[in-house]
Amino acid sequence: MRQRLQAMLVEREHALSATLAAEKDGIARACHAMARAFAAGGTLHALGTGAAASDAAHVAVEFMHPVIVGKRALPALAPTNDVTGATSGPALLRSGDIALGLVHAAEDPAVTRFLEEAHRRGALTLALTGAGGAPRADHVFVVPSGDPQVVQEVQETVYHVLWELVHVFFEHAGLLEEDCSEGACLTCGDVAVAARVVDVADGTALVEAEGRREEVATDLLGAVAVGDVVLCHAGVALQRADAGEAG
Repeated sequence: MRQRLQAMLVEREHALSATLAAEKDGIARACHAMARAFAAGGTLHALGTGAAASDAAHVAVEFMHPVIVGKRALPALAPTNDVTGATSGPALLRSGDIALGLVHAAEDPAVTRFLEEAHRRGALTLALTGAGGAPRADHVFVVPSGDPQVVQEVQETVYHVLWELVHVFFEHAGLLEEDCSEGACLTCGDVAVAARVVDVADGTALVEAEGRREEVATDLLGAVAVGDVVLCHAGVALQRADAGEAG
């Protein structure tokens, strides 16, 4: 029994660390997109069926009733938690909203249809699935496990990180106003950018790369100092880098 428990713990630790390592850039991009959607008046719609319906309800509660004093309440609902059926599926989805689908296995036809309809209506779409899942969504996060319980545990960590980082962006309002379409955003490309810290403030740093500067959140790193080189994406400093990486 002891060996079996140890093996289960190892599997869970591996699944969580592998997911976060593979998806950290994507999570930062998704949180930036979610924060911008919320700032523009969007509502989060979280959908799961079966056991995943409880996670969808959990997500909605997290965003509507923040557990940390001072964090803003954000509009969210879980359609499958409405026994009247009035909000079932995409009934209330609007352009500019956020649709989050949760699946503890590789796929769920109901969630797939929900995300497809959300995309058709112009919503931002996110999907959390188990190994082998490949739904069509703007942001997809796959847990490398076929055990539904392991998948659920890792997904719970992921959507708490989503909640936390969305609020990080709200604490730095300028990051929600960047016009990435015109190349004004230094850190919003497809890969992380190595940049040198040129100034620091409370929870933020001014970084510079290739003659361009941008303010980034440093909550994930803690204290940084002028001269440090950090890898940044979507307005967030993700990790420290070697000094030679930023010219």
